[in-house]
This record gives sequence, structure tokens and C-alpha cells, in this order.
Amino acid sequence: MAGPTRVRHLLGWTAVLAALAWWSTTDAGRRLDGAVAADIARLRGAGPVADWATLADAALRPLALAPATVVLALVLWWRFRRFALLVPASFATSIAVTYLIKWALGRPRPAGWLSAVDLGDAAFPSAHVAGASATVIAVLQLLRRVAGRLLTRLLQAGALALVAAVAAARVWVGAHWLGDVVAGLVVGVIGVSAALLVLRALPAPRGAGPRL
Repeated sequence: MAGPTRVRHLLGWTAVLAALAWWSTTDAGRRLDGAVAADIARLRGAGPVADWATLADAALRPLALAPATVVLALVLWWRFRRFALLVPASFATSIAVTYLIKWALGRPRPAGWLSAVDLGDAAFPSAHVAGASATVIAVLQLLRRVAGRLLTRLLQAGALALVAAVAAARVWVGAHWLGDVVAGLVVGVIGVSAALLVLRALPAPRGAGPRL
């Protein structure tokens, strides 16, 4: 992908995120998110939160995922050298963007009977989904260079299932509106795109590994 194309790719996803942020402030956006949250709350009922949702919610929260991205970078370093840094760099960028937007928009989370959890920070976008999607997309960007077609497809399916599970868990427990998790996925893509731009712009030392 040529340099200008990479920049257009990043700008395009940024425009999508801006559109989602705007939509979340409209009456139509709030009605849609509210209707989905109400339907899920009725399905969830008054009992304890399902074990799968609790597990996905806890295992892939940003504080747990951050050290995992560093471990992944260390494991991948032998093959990809500096580009192994794409994993923690993408995660860190996506989380930074997430909390900047949370601070700017301050969208309230679902509350009352719509939520089974009590959280104090803003809702939009989901940091869980942003961090998880940035991490798995970054890993896929690396492994697809060395994996065969079948393995790549399996990895893509696994990554999609993982991100979907995190997004579903966040909506199921009432921590986020539907629009928050969709935006979290977009932020994850932006995090990877921005990190790739920086890593590709750096001068490549000898033995730097394959370029992405």
C-alpha cells in the first residue's frame, strides 16, 4: 500500500468514527441504542450475568490486555523485529483515542434496569472492543505474512469471533450501547492504521524483518 493510500485509509476510518460519534448524539441514534438495550435487558432478566459474559468482560479488559500485547511483541520479535511493536503500539493508540473521545463526548452509559454493572466513565466508544480489535488486527497483519491461506482464514475467523464475543459481552451486561461497541471496532482499526504509518515511516535498520 503506497504512502498516500495509507493516509487515505486512516482518514477514511476517522471519518467513519466521526459519523458514528455524530449519530450517537442524534435522537434517532439514541432511540435505536435505547431500544436495543431495552430488548437485551429483558432477555437478560433479573438473574446473575451469564458466565460467558463475565469471563469475556474480565479477560479482555484493557488493563489485562495491555501486558499481553507486550508479551505478544516479545514472542513475535524473532520473526518480525521492529514490526512486532505493531501489537502494543496499535493497542496503546486505540486506547488513547478511545479515552480522548470519551472525554470529549461524555456519553452516559446505560443505567438503571438497562444495566447489570455500575461504571462511572463515559460510554462512547468501548475501550474493551477498541483494545481487543486493535490487538487481533495487528497480530493478523503480522501473521498473514508468514501463514498459509488456510491458517490465515482460520486466524481471521478466530479474531472475528473474539471481537464479537467482547462486543456482545459489553452490550449484554449493559456496560455499553450498541453504537459504542461498533465505534470501538472502528477505533481499533484506526489504532492499527496509525501505528502502521509510524512504523513504516521509520528508517529500517539492517535485519529489521519483513516490511508490512
